[in-house]
Amino acid sequence: MDMIVIAGFLGSGKTTLVLSSVKDIYERYGKKVAVVVNDFGTIGIDGKVMEKYGLQVKELAAGCVCCTLGPSLLITVKEIYENIHPDVIIVEPTGIANPEAVVGILYQAEEEWVPEKISSVVVVDAHRFPMIMKAFERPLKNQLNTSDFVVINKIDTVDDNELSEIKTKIEELAPGKPVVCASASHNKNISEIIDRLVN
Repeated sequence: MDMIVIAGFLGSGKTTLVLSSVKDIYERYGKKVAVVVNDFGTIGIDGKVMEKYGLQVKELAAGCVCCTLGPSLLITVKEIYENIHPDVIIVEPTGIANPEAVVGILYQAEEEWVPEKISSVVVVDAHRFPMIMKAFERPLKNQLNTSDFVVINKIDTVDDNELSEIKTKIEELAPGKPVVCASASHNKNISEIIDRLVN
């Protein structure tokens, strides 16, 4: 069982990316996927949306997966492992969560159900990037540096110059980190994201 952590601030398009990813992972790789949702402020909404697509969803209480809800995450992953037997678990943590902390919680368990491979991606909202940089530069930098790669989402909402500026800033904050420009709502470059996550 592998795990994919899809992090990013609230409104960055994580849920849309998750929905697109699940479909792609199943159709292209034939892998069974379970989804864990913990989005602070939207509990009860994201889960219901996903259930319409027939996805297995376990919602955690409001709060942060990487700290106060650590034990709940472990219990949830164990239950999924024992009862659903997926090939892949996708975890969508709260917007302020650091992917490294989520991974650390799992590896501390040292149990057979701990995923063999854990990948992480941070989704950045191109449209709101200037505002997020101004208000949350430090937590954004932490997220970027502890992920495997970065997705600049909603590229359809900015022009080429704005997108270039965003990429340059991300490269300054997280040197050498791979960056994929995408639009989850328009299914643009989703295949490249899936290939990076699964492989």
